[in-house]
Amino acid sequence: MTLLDQYLRAVAANLPKAVREDIVAELRDMILSRFEAREEELGRPLTEAEQEAILHEVGHPLSVAGRYHTGANHVVGPELYPYWLFAVKIGLAALVCIHLLASLVQVLVGEVHLGQAIGQTFANLFQGGITLIGLAAIGGFIIERLPEADKPKFLREWRVKDLHLFELGALDTESLERSFKSGQGKGQTQSKAMTWKSSSPTANALGAAMGFTVLLLWWLGVLPIADLRPGAGSWVFGGTDYGAILTGIVEAGFWPILVYLAVRIGLELYRAWRPGARRAYAFGQLTLALVRLGGLLWLWSYSALSPVIKVDSLQTLIDGAQRMAGGHFSLSILLTMIVIFMMIETVGNILGSAWRLVTPARVAAAA
Repeated sequence: MTLLDQYLRAVAANLPKAVREDIVAELRDMILSRFEAREEELGRPLTEAEQEAILHEVGHPLSVAGRYHTGANHVVGPELYPYWLFAVKIGLAALVCIHLLASLVQVLVGEVHLGQAIGQTFANLFQGGITLIGLAAIGGFIIERLPEADKPKFLREWRVKDLHLFELGALDTESLERSFKSGQGKGQTQSKAMTWKSSSPTANALGAAMGFTVLLLWWLGVLPIADLRPGAGSWVFGGTDYGAILTGIVEAGFWPILVYLAVRIGLELYRAWRPGARRAYAFGQLTLALVRLGGLLWLWSYSALSPVIKVDSLQTLIDGAQRMAGGHFSLSILLTMIVIFMMIETVGNILGSAWRLVTPARVAAAA
């Protein structure tokens, strides 16, 4: 077998079957023409080294075959990349927040000392970041290879409002300063970054989806975040074993929370995929908010945490908050206030989603 045959076989192995024979025949004619021209110039047959030098000029077989591929030729292409990078940055930010919160809890309950918590946080952030970026790359790979008609609308039918993503994706000092000055120049106190929610539903949806994905991966144990799940240990604080309480909550709520997070991610991806489906998204938000309120009511009344956070009256809660303000820290009062605020926020979400569901798009936008 000649060098040319070996070369063409390597190219052919990486070509689409439908056009393989035609392309190989075209390449053979082109390379033989180069061989013949070089032989005429030298006045003698080419040596193997000289033939290989010409083949090197033609290019590596993988590169040559790549020129004939009509589909996506990259993991994340230039159109998708800014959205992909934005989602990755949101995911990494969520990862950092969850790590810091988990490490803070471990330090407060005395499970680890501060130096050990810092070391574990850096190690887990590195491993978790690699996992997160890898999963995001898989998602980008899949989207790039979808038929053009099935690709997300924000790639096919982009809007000027979504172009802020290309500025915020940089996250550098110069771009943030430029956004801040732009807001001042218009007599506003908010920068573009602060008005992002109203100006780019697509970016908001992608960011939310990535944040909930980080939570889901942690809940499944895929991301190596400080373990707050069953078997985490005995966390005694103020005479209460919060480790046992947390174990009971997770054992009872593992599958409901898993399903909730998966549905929430799907809803946010749907909003990014079909930004105009306002009513469908509002219905999904309303349904999930009702589910979330039910979960909070269960947490308040029936869960293992209920005896710790449930108060008999508003005055009891006010007295506890005043003691905390005076320097007497109480984890139970803090958790009670957090759950109450979550309930209030969830009721607000229910009312807002119901309003968007029953009002025309232009009225909801104006509100």
